[in-house]
Amino acid sequence: MTEPTRAGCSARAGRAAIASASLVACLTLGACLTPEQAAERNARRPPTPAEVEQHNAMVPPEERIVCRNEIPVTSNIPVRKCRLMADIDETSLFHREQLRRALR
Repeated sequence: MTEPTRAGCSARAGRAAIASASLVACLTLGACLTPEQAAERNARRPPTPAEVEQHNAMVPPEERIVCRNEIPVTSNIPVRKCRLMADIDETSLFHREQLRRALR
């Protein structure tokens, strides 16, 4: 009587493993995305170096994009971040002011 139970258990475990593997593949490869989700994901991706170079060639200096790899506080894995020069300058000015206030 223990044999059928083991066989049933291993069959369930096998199906669960296959379902788990397909879910991981789906999430990892993005195969489960609807076309709208895929379009949104592509819109959020950082621009390629060629796209940045092309953009920067056509705009004034304050509208140029600068991309760099930044390491988030919660991780050691660098993430590519792209920002407008105007935003970088504004943020730098804000942080300098905050530092001056803190040191007074």
